[in-house]
Amino acid sequence: MSDAVLRADKVTMRFGGLKALADFSLELRPKELVGLIGPNGAGKTTAFNALSGVYAPSEGSVLLGGQRVNGLRPHQICALGLARTFQNIRLFKNLSALDNVRIACHARGHGPMWEPLLGTAGHDAREAGMEARAQELLGVMGLGDRADEVAKNLPYGLQRRLEIARALGAEPKVLCLDEPAAGMNATETTALMNLIGDIRS
Repeated sequence: MSDAVLRADKVTMRFGGLKALADFSLELRPKELVGLIGPNGAGKTTAFNALSGVYAPSEGSVLLGGQRVNGLRPHQICALGLARTFQNIRLFKNLSALDNVRIACHARGHGPMWEPLLGTAGHDAREAGMEARAQELLGVMGLGDRADEVAKNLPYGLQRRLEIARALGAEPKVLCLDEPAAGMNATETTALMNLIGDIRS
């Protein structure tokens, strides 16, 4: 039996007559740090989209923790343990940094739908826990003092870090980062590489 937390087997994506991804296979084991390398147009983002449920593979299979996830919606795959960032930053730009991360924490921490309406103690405790976790993740990403700042007002490099903090809020087993250093200078890129290594550890 494979101990892979993520396995893609001959994943192919077709869009009409265009084959954007052909026989993509990958096995990722716990604590592995793997880079997906290729020129523009090689299909790297398409691979991430197929793994995360943005696209349903035309052929092949994707298994997360041994469970086949082909055809599941992105939020379902996220709840099973795969989170991602995007090549083009996709934050809730008009919300605070804290709220961006707190939203992701709901992927793991929500209770029954009726609890918020009744304001139960269990709901309040879960919300407090998610806020504390969001604050902790902002601190890990060097954004602890920017929690109340609106996301769109953060500098570009900090928006990248915020997107990673939000992905971590879902407590993933697998974290896919799509060009996380795009648009960063050399100093920012080195700092981010070190931080990713620390997150993995």
